[in-house]
Amino acid sequence: MKSMSIMRPGSQTEQSSAGRRRVVLRADAGSQIGYGHFVRTVALAAYLRHDFDCVIATRNTDLGHPSEWQHSLVAEAGARVLPVYGSGLSEFDARFIASLHPEDLVVLDNYYFTTEYQRDVRSRVKALVCIDDMHDRHFVADLVLTVCPLTRSDFSLEDYTRFYGGVDRAFLREPFLDPVPHRERPALPRRVALAMGGADPMHLTDTVIAALRSILPDVEVDVIVGQSVAVDASAGIRIWRQIDAGRIVDIFDHADLGIFPASTVCVEAFSRRLPVAAGYYVDNQKDFYRHGVSQGWFAPLGWLPDGGEQIEHRLRHALRHGIPTPPSFDFPRRRHELVHIFKELCV
Repeated sequence: MKSMSIMRPGSQTEQSSAGRRRVVLRADAGSQIGYGHFVRTVALAAYLRHDFDCVIATRNTDLGHPSEWQHSLVAEAGARVLPVYGSGLSEFDARFIASLHPEDLVVLDNYYFTTEYQRDVRSRVKALVCIDDMHDRHFVADLVLTVCPLTRSDFSLEDYTRFYGGVDRAFLREPFLDPVPHRERPALPRRVALAMGGADPMHLTDTVIAALRSILPDVEVDVIVGQSVAVDASAGIRIWRQIDAGRIVDIFDHADLGIFPASTVCVEAFSRRLPVAAGYYVDNQKDFYRHGVSQGWFAPLGWLPDGGEQIEHRLRHALRHGIPTPPSFDFPRRRHELVHIFKELCV
């Protein structure tokens, strides 16, 4: 088992670089819970890196320590990994709290941080930020962030809690903010980008590929999956595992259609002006899905676990009636707003 190293306040390795305020961001990941929280937390760190010293803590539920791929994403974001480990969630929680400094800003991004745990963390640091899309518990954080189309009234918050939410306020990694090349819109897609989540717990990838190939036998498909997801490879299927943001942007920029769950990957596709067909398969995707359908942001594929026949029927209908033009958001402006809010938390 990996040796357990705990950061001690005041240790030389933990001093904030160049005297900047330290932001400690925590998002756990693994094959069962996926990597979505971790990826967007890394993106947030990249937003903050020029003004704060960002360190990222993550409990990898498969390995017990961050994978090489996670280390590479953290480094790419200009952040560092916080070397805190634990054999289980409770032990990791305790060791994470023990590593905090009184002047830290702390960001928590997973759905199992209870109100009590939030209160414990907040009592030890300068300010607490929670990222959440489920809004199923009370928050005592100083700031709550959501990338879903939700409002303050959807959450149970303290009077002092600031709220910052909306799809246009998603955290995007730097390559997604690059200029978008001219995009042609063929009558039918010739190349499709497909991502059903890094973990794909319901094995939807092959189901969607089969449905898509029933309609468009010769379509090329770029499949973005995690390391442990099995995919039936065949002609015209390119499989990409744990790739960086630049590669994803290249895939999106060369695709005619993206097929995704209603999650952050849809927002990443919007940033590249890629038309999208989307469905959902877990509760935290419902709000985004329903809002996206009502706003005409993407073609609706519904509840994805309904099976291949239903997915094929809905996709065929979407292609027949035309995939909507994706919405346009001013992501760079929102990035600057968010950095300013974090600076205000330091006061």
